[in-house]
Amino acid sequence: MKLISLFVLGVLAVAMSASAQAQTTDPIKKETTDPIKKALLAAPNAAMAKDATVIKWKPDFTYEVLKKGTSRMVCYDLTGWPGERPFSVECTSSEANLPRVAQNRKLAAMGGAGASDRGKIDGAVAAAAKDGTRIMSEVGSIWYKFWGNSEATAVRHSFIAMPNKTGKDVGLPEVRDANGSWVMFAGTSEAHIMLPGL
Repeated sequence: MKLISLFVLGVLAVAMSASAQAQTTDPIKKETTDPIKKALLAAPNAAMAKDATVIKWKPDFTYEVLKKGTSRMVCYDLTGWPGERPFSVECTSSEANLPRVAQNRKLAAMGGAGASDRGKIDGAVAAAAKDGTRIMSEVGSIWYKFWGNSEATAVRHSFIAMPNKTGKDVGLPEVRDANGSWVMFAGTSEAHIMLPGL
């Protein structure tokens, strides 16, 4: 009787584990389907993911909170949005950056639907910077992106926002350097410190 009970408990544990896995991973694509877990894939580590807020962007560029966190970090899924890769999740270290993310979504929607429309998107961003309507990132905030053609092939891309700063302002080169960080788009609203390998 004990042996049968242990066997039944073992089968139940395996079934429950399989059920939980099915709820979070698409068995064919092997991609995370739970919207909270998917967004948190962009977080740099488990501790930061645990404390992060998770939001879901709506078509009108507003959002709903899926999980309220205890830190300032906010994570979200951008898969399917114009200008994004087929798999794209992102976190920002500051909720103060959410108006900029909303504007990014609006400008991308105006610019086009895919990566081939990158020039149009860049043009819309440049126009907003020129007419003074570009919303700036919080200086020193960190952006964490995890993106690619699929979750399995996604790569990490992280940077520190430094709007309108130059390499001289922060003591870094303004060209890609194999030995460390550098300032990309120096002196513009899009200026940021690249963090290679993170």
